[in-house]
Amino acid sequence: MQTATTLFVYYKITTAQHVTTLHLLRLMAQNLKAQYRDLEIEMMQRPEVSSDGLETWMEVYRYPGGVTSEMIAKIATSAQESGLPLARKVEIFIPLV
Repeated sequence: MQTATTLFVYYKITTAQHVTTLHLLRLMAQNLKAQYRDLEIEMMQRPEVSSDGLETWMEVYRYPGGVTSEMIAKIATSAQESGLPLARKVEIFIPLV
């Protein structure tokens, strides 16, 4: 049985960074989807802002057959090159069996 890997990336930004970071994230997503046509990218944020003015954002990546280690490396490199926050936490999940 094949298990499909889903990649979750989350990080915090200040509310002042919201507009700029969203623009950078959309550009990065556009470039990744040009390279991996069937890549699904979901962009999310927590509904609340923390007491110290931080928003928590999450990127979710899905790909038919699973996100590969090559794709995970490409996503990390693309985020760095795009100027997205470097303190990105990466988690990988597979379906329950």
